[in-house]
Amino acid sequence: MRRIVVIGSGVGAGKLAARVKRLLPGCEVNMIMPEAGGEASGPFSACAAGRRASRVLLAAREVGVLDAAELSVDLDGQTVITGSSRGRLSVRYDQLAMEIDAAPRIPRALRGAPNVFAWPGGDAPALDALLAERVAAGACRAVVVGQGAEALEALRLARAAGAAPVWVRTRGAGSDPANSVDADMWRHAARAARRNGVEVVNWTGVALERMGALPGEGGGFAALVAVGPDGSDLRVEGDLFIWTSPMVVQNPALALDGISLDDTGRIDVDGCLRTGAPGVYVFGTGVSAQRMAPDGDVEQAAPAPAEVPGMIRALADHLASIDASGGAVPPASGVAACPACDLAAELAGSDDADLADLANDIDTCPCRLPALGVVHGEGPGVSVAAVGLGSAACARAEVEAEFAVYATPAGESGQGDDEAGAWRGLPAGHAVKLLAAKSGGLLLGAQVVGRDTELCAAVVSAASLALRAGMRAADLAQADLPGAAGELLRRAAAILSNKLAGRYFGITPDEFIASREAGAEFFTLDLRSTPDWRAGHVPDAYNIPHTQLRKRLQDEVPRFTPIVLVAATSDAAWSVACMLGGLGATDLYVLDGGMAFWPHALETA
Repeated sequence: MRRIVVIGSGVGAGKLAARVKRLLPGCEVNMIMPEAGGEASGPFSACAAGRRASRVLLAAREVGVLDAAELSVDLDGQTVITGSSRGRLSVRYDQLAMEIDAAPRIPRALRGAPNVFAWPGGDAPALDALLAERVAAGACRAVVVGQGAEALEALRLARAAGAAPVWVRTRGAGSDPANSVDADMWRHAARAARRNGVEVVNWTGVALERMGALPGEGGGFAALVAVGPDGSDLRVEGDLFIWTSPMVVQNPALALDGISLDDTGRIDVDGCLRTGAPGVYVFGTGVSAQRMAPDGDVEQAAPAPAEVPGMIRALADHLASIDASGGAVPPASGVAACPACDLAAELAGSDDADLADLANDIDTCPCRLPALGVVHGEGPGVSVAAVGLGSAACARAEVEAEFAVYATPAGESGQGDDEAGAWRGLPAGHAVKLLAAKSGGLLLGAQVVGRDTELCAAVVSAASLALRAGMRAADLAQADLPGAAGELLRRAAAILSNKLAGRYFGITPDEFIASREAGAEFFTLDLRSTPDWRAGHVPDAYNIPHTQLRKRLQDEVPRFTPIVLVAATSDAAWSVACMLGGLGATDLYVLDGGMAFWPHALETA
């Protein structure tokens, strides 16, 4: 009888085993689960336990489960050798699927301290125990290092444990899925977290491996130290430190023959998640998976956690479409045939050598894998989500991209009546960023930061449909999408469509500051109400509420100086730009995201 063995303890591994058993009821499916750590109560332990596969559900689906305190793989004998309190056991397989996830790497200088932990994948019971001890003794500062979904989760769990969360923001590695969210959106997320009581420290200019620590009592550390980009001494004190970045692969499977790594340390697989070892497949965030790049080529990319379910479905379908030797068979019931694989089989029978080579190329196509990267993270009072490509991925793919940001003000009703129509009716404190190709306007990616987790998820879901449908920015601007998520996307798409059409220009807050420092002259026109302008405005901004603009335009706005239009939200400024353009004005710029997205110091009057 054919036997498929799955090694892993996560929900994903359990779903893979269950789906394979459903598709192949006559096949023996075994799941080998590495033993969990000690039991403990606390938010981190509960979160870790929630990620483990359910033995009850696996048993109900007739999947055999084996515990393993240690295991090894004999590739020649196609056997997994396990060891546990019950003794040693050898399990033979026809196909082997291993769950391998990336885990945080703590810098060498900080490893081994009793108050330094990695998350996820660290010792959750010990982390919860120390948190409970420090919280009971008084105020506890839990310092979370990193930037990504894992960092947001650790901040949320630390607060749930009663600690005061401190976020040390670092720059993600080049291959980190967190880079699907651009730096300006992460900065906006940090501002939102700060408004919800999180202390935020910007160390994005500090190399992780160059961080050090000051010793504290009990053999642990009392503070992180580093040298800033400007040579200044940096220091963040804490009671315990939680590392969430960078994510690397550390797994015994890496020692197997036929397992090769890419330049980021992730395991190389083909379009069907096969390794170089016969009959061995890997899945999870520790994989470098194939997918279609924006230019149509196949690229290797690190999957985000939200992509793993799609990867699991693809692997289960593939295993159901082959026999014990790996040869293709008619798809099992419920499995969609892969057109490229069907074509490859047809070409493989050809006498033409070129066609046979083409069959080999097609056979490793990524058509079964997700084509869109998805990121989702939830922190204290802030959620971050993204789908598709960010600016860094567009640059790597050499795709010229344009972007637009629509951001609603953070306050509940902090803007004047002149801005009410721009954002009233939409949830406060949300920002949506869209990217599209400069040539043709094809949508490439969407990102959202906000308070409402469900709304952020809805924005990404709607954007995912638009990306898969091949929509352009102009199409999305006119799409009939329901609810607040649809309205946020439409407004961002309308701004992006204007920028792509070349009607007027956008300028980011960083570009604005850099241009001013380089000597560029702008007339910065703030269109908000006078009370809002007085409460805080861009340095040297001149205030004319847009309800008074036509009256005061002739006498107070210079004709031959580039104008930067600033409003509470960028679409309000775009509407004014259209009006001024119709009156003959040129050299018009709109501050991307408006004042809701301005991250720098403000002047008051």
